[in-house]
Order: sequence, then structure tokens, then C-alpha cells
Amino acid sequence: MGFEVRITVLIKSKISNLIILICLTLLSSISAYAEDGNTLTEDVIIKADDMFQNQADETVIATGNVIIIHSGITMTANKATYNRKTGMLTATGKLTISKGEETLRGETATLDIQNGRGEINNGTLFIPQSNATITSKKIIREDPLHLIMSENELTTCELPDPSWKFSAEKLNVNLLGYATGKNIIFYVKDVPVLYLPWIAFPVVKDKKSGLLPPRLGYAGSRGFQLDIPLYLVIAPNQDITIDFDFLTKRGMGLGANYRYIRKRGSEGTVGGYIIYDALAGKWRGQFVENHKEIFSSDMNLRSAINITSDRSFISDYSLKIGDYNRQSDVSTVNFLKTWQNYAFTSNVRYTQNYYSTSNSSTLQTMPDMGLAAVRQQIFATPLYFDLDAVATNFYRESGTTGQRLDTFPRLTLITGKPGYLNFSAYAGLHMLGYNTTKNSPTNTVNQNDGIMQPETGAKASTSLSKVYELAGGNLKKLHHEIVPEISYRYAPDRDQSRLPFYDYNDRLLYQNVIYYGLTSHLGGKFQSNDTVEYRNLSRIRLTQGYSFNGTRRDLLSLVETNRPMSDIMLETETWFNSRTSLTFNARYNVYDNRISSASPGIEYSDPDGNTAAVNYSMSRNSLIPANQIEYIQARLSTKMFKPWTFGYLTRYSFDKGGFLETVYSTEYRHQCWSIIAAFHDRAGNPSFTFSFNLMGLSTSSPTPVIQ
Repeated sequence: MGFEVRITVLIKSKISNLIILICLTLLSSISAYAEDGNTLTEDVIIKADDMFQNQADETVIATGNVIIIHSGITMTANKATYNRKTGMLTATGKLTISKGEETLRGETATLDIQNGRGEINNGTLFIPQSNATITSKKIIREDPLHLIMSENELTTCELPDPSWKFSAEKLNVNLLGYATGKNIIFYVKDVPVLYLPWIAFPVVKDKKSGLLPPRLGYAGSRGFQLDIPLYLVIAPNQDITIDFDFLTKRGMGLGANYRYIRKRGSEGTVGGYIIYDALAGKWRGQFVENHKEIFSSDMNLRSAINITSDRSFISDYSLKIGDYNRQSDVSTVNFLKTWQNYAFTSNVRYTQNYYSTSNSSTLQTMPDMGLAAVRQQIFATPLYFDLDAVATNFYRESGTTGQRLDTFPRLTLITGKPGYLNFSAYAGLHMLGYNTTKNSPTNTVNQNDGIMQPETGAKASTSLSKVYELAGGNLKKLHHEIVPEISYRYAPDRDQSRLPFYDYNDRLLYQNVIYYGLTSHLGGKFQSNDTVEYRNLSRIRLTQGYSFNGTRRDLLSLVETNRPMSDIMLETETWFNSRTSLTFNARYNVYDNRISSASPGIEYSDPDGNTAAVNYSMSRNSLIPANQIEYIQARLSTKMFKPWTFGYLTRYSFDKGGFLETVYSTEYRHQCWSIIAAFHDRAGNPSFTFSFNLMGLSTSSPTPVIQ
């Protein structure tokens, strides 16, 4: 029953076009006769092969290829009659009424100019945008705002033998609101399969409230699922979708997703899901909010909030691959104000750690405030000044809390020889200050402390490039550029053991490190007939660092006394053509003679809708071999076996020795309907979803909170 309501509701925009078309046509009036073969009024033009005017009864008769034009609407017929005295207009024989690409056909049409009442018999409207056809035995216009439509049918299938159709015995239409209908029947071929005694749906062009298609599914942890969404329009810039979610193992859930658009591009969504979980014996849920408030071109506020009731909610209710094993959720609120040379930011950050038994010891940022001075020239010298300063308040229910002030003013010298050498050198001073509160069951201790550490560095680079002319083929030129660079960074050692540790910004590194690297860019000029295209072909970057002494913040290759060299780091991007790309990032440990990390990936897509991608990821700690992550993810979608579309998505963990999740999906698409089914094969919680779509009528609802 709910499914039928949904499809009928989605007829709203299509039926509105029909009603507006008919309404405008029936408003036409005829009142004068011209001797040049056209009948003219203020708004209407009538053309025909022959025209005759009976002066006695004031009747105008047009026959043969009759054309009536009014307000962008064109009516054609074999014959048309207009009586000036009674105000009656009649058109018969191969009647068509068209506006744009929409065409209404019928047998006869009549209009009473004096009272606005009109009729069209055996009307058929075709809407090419959705391939929909609507037929009505009789359409009666009682007054400018009300229509009565009798014996109606709608389908997006090809006639005369549609795969499915809706029928409505009678529709009462209010052009400013809704249409109400009786005896609504959904047919598969000529077999009735669903029935509704009464229904109401919107008929105006503006979006209106109504039911959306239900979703059916099954999951091992939730049982059978029926999700019925209700779409409500609050205002032209606001709407809400409410989901009634029935789960045989969990109970009935209620979801909501509110969307809004404000002035200057401000917009947002607020959503949630709540359920009394019968299996867990408690209320559970999720709250999601995203907002962007644009105060002006240089000031905005953004928020992204995602909070769940408990640590296992995502794993129990999420179907989206990769979501169920999420380690944490982070909610943020960010304010930004910029000037020509400065920027002020303020952030609030709240983290839910799903891998911890309690969130009381999770560190929260509430708030931090930062001031940044962008690099700006000092008078006419080659010296530039910039500044980063952040004041942060750290909070948690149990454990050390406090405030930190982190500032880093810096002077930079920029010089060199344009086209040959780019050189820069900088010197700055890190300043950290703390106000710390250490809480314990017996007492609370407050202390103030801080540290200063200078830092200096330099960077030099150049560019070598050449253009190669090619003969034959679409590739006409190759542009190759090589950019070698070298940089150095120094910061003295400071004892920081007495300082609190909130994050890695609390430890200023002792550095005496040189980095060297080489980047290669390759681009091409492609020409086919008169079309010229410039496209990147590859980018390769190779870098390494050498520490004379000091430390590096590199968890994959920690610095040891006898291991001054960092991993060799490789980053590549290759575009074989406009449809295929390859990426490869890797690190090589020169001491262990093995790869520390690697993440190759290849993606392909073609104009026919076939896509494929494979991504591999591996990383391991050089000092702790057990800390290794290795998995592969693949996805494939093909439309080669039309009318079928097959999809496959999987993640396999080598370090865990098994598949994390696999999703199989298939869609059968007919000319006017489709069936979509998906199976999520997840260890301990397999699930299945099913949906049925009628082409041209179904539309997507707003993204649900739980997918």
C-alpha cells in the first residue's frame, strides 16, 4: 500500500504540466475576423485553409489545417467553430495541444468564454522528459481553479501494451493545491496488483509533500526491514524527510533529515535516528548536523556534528562499507574571519572514541583560537613576515586538562634568479606556554610552564624543461619538466619531559635534517581535427631525508643512532588516457631493505558506464613489525550485459586473514521499470536490500542518516 502511494505522489510534477497546459488552452478566446485569412483577437491567432463567418448568428468556422496560437500554446485541429454571441469555442478532428516538448492529443475540445467552463474528450498527454503518457476520458474545467478528470491512466512504458500503469476513476483537481482521487489501481500488464480507495497528491509545479518509495531489506542483526519515508515541504527553501523504519529484531525506528537553504549561499542539514532497541533493551540513536553560514565574503561559520548514543551503534545499524568498523566520530564547529593579510579561526572539536571502553578520558578541544598572518613583504626588501598562533583549551572528564599557547613568528628571505634558481631561507621562534591542571582522586595540582625553541631552514630549487615535437597520431607535443630541490631544517635540542603531552604539537623536534628530492612533470598536447586538448600524463616525485643528528616525526621509520637516513619516498600519478589513471605511493627502508608502505591504485571508466578500480594499501613499523596493516579494495560495475547492471565491492585484509566486507549488487532495467538488489556479506551480520523503481516517476529522497 505504501509503495503505491509513493508512485502516485511522484506524479505531481508531470500532472502539473498537463493541468497548466489544459488550463491555459481553455482560457483562449476568439472575438474578431480578419480578411487576410486569419482570425485575430488580443491574445489569439487562428489560421486555417478556409474560414467562414455567419453574420446572422455571429459564428466563425475554420476548416482544414486549423492552427490556434495563444500564450506560447499551439492547438491544431481539422475544424474549429467560435460563436461570438454565446462565447463557445469548439475544436474537433485530430486535435493536438502543445507547449514546448509536451503534447496533448484529443478528439474534441470545447470552451465557454463567458464563464470559463471547458471540456476535452479522450485526451492523451505525452511528456518526453520522463517518457510519461497520461490519458483521460474527459477533462472538465469547472472554473479557473478546479478541474475534474475522469477515467485516467498513467504510464512511462510504450503504448499500446504497457508493462505497468496506474488508473484513477476520478480526479478532483485544485490548481493551487492538491488533486484527490478515488479507486486508484496499479496494474502489471493488465493484472491489477495494488488498490487504494482514495489518494491525494500535489498538482502545482512547486515541490509538495508526499510519500517516497519504501526500502525492503534483511540483515542478520536487524532482521527484516521495511523503511517508509515521508517527504514534507516546509517552505520553498526547507524540507524534511521522516523515515518510519520497521525492524523485526530491533523494533520500530524513527529517522528525520531536515534540509534548508539560506541567503548568501548558507545551507545545512539536521538529521537523526532513534529507536528503542528491543534486542539491547534500551534507547539508541544518532544525531547528524552539517551547516555552512556565510556572513560575508570574508567571514563564515561551519559545523559538522556526528554523535551516537553508544559505541556499537554504527556497527549494528550501518550498511555503508567501511562505516561499521569506524574507530571514532569527530564533531567540529569552525569560525573563520579573514582580512587582507590576516585570518582568525576558532574551533571546537569533540571526539567519540569507539575503541575505548569509556569516553571520559578522550581529549576534547573546547575551543582553540588561532591568528595567522599570511606571508607579507617588509617594505621593499626581500624579507617577508608570517605568523601562526593558536591558543587551545583541552578538556576531558578524567585526566590532565589545561590550556596551551603555541606561537611561531617567522622571517623569510626570498631571492634567486628567475628561471634558473629559486631560493628561500627562514628563521623563526617556537614559543609554547601551558597552564595545566592535573586531577587525581586525592588532590588537584595546577602549574604553569613553557619552552622556547628557535628553528631555521632553507630551500633551493630549479626547473629544467623541454618540449618535444611529435609526428603522427593525436599526440602532437610532449612537455617534460624536471624540478630538483634541496632543503635544510635545524632546531636545537630542548628538554621537554616536564611539559604535558596532549598531542604531537607539544613536542618540538630536535632537528638537523637535510631533505633532497626530484619531481618530474610530463604533459601532452592532443589534437583531433580542430579540437586541441592539453592533458597531464604523469607526475613522479622522489624524496629522502638525512639526519645529521636530531629526530624526525616519522612513525614508519623512526630515527635511530645508526640510521640517519629516512625512507625513500615515491609519489606517482599516471594518466594513460582520459578514462584510466594509476597512482602509486611507496616508502622504502634503506636499512631493512624492504618496503615500509605501499598504496598503488588504478581506476577505469568508459562512456558506456563501465567502471573498475583496485586499491592496495600496506604499511608497517620498522621497529614494531607486528604493527602492520595490509588490505586491498576492489570495485567493479558493468553494463555490458544489458539490460542488467552488475556491481561488486570488496575489502580483504591480509593482516587479519579474511574479507572485511563484500557487496554484490544487480539492477535489471526495463524500458519503464527497474529492480535493484544488493547483498552485503559482512562477517556476523549479512544483509540484503531490495527496491523497485518505475522509470520517470521515482526520484531519490534526501540521504538518510543511516545508510
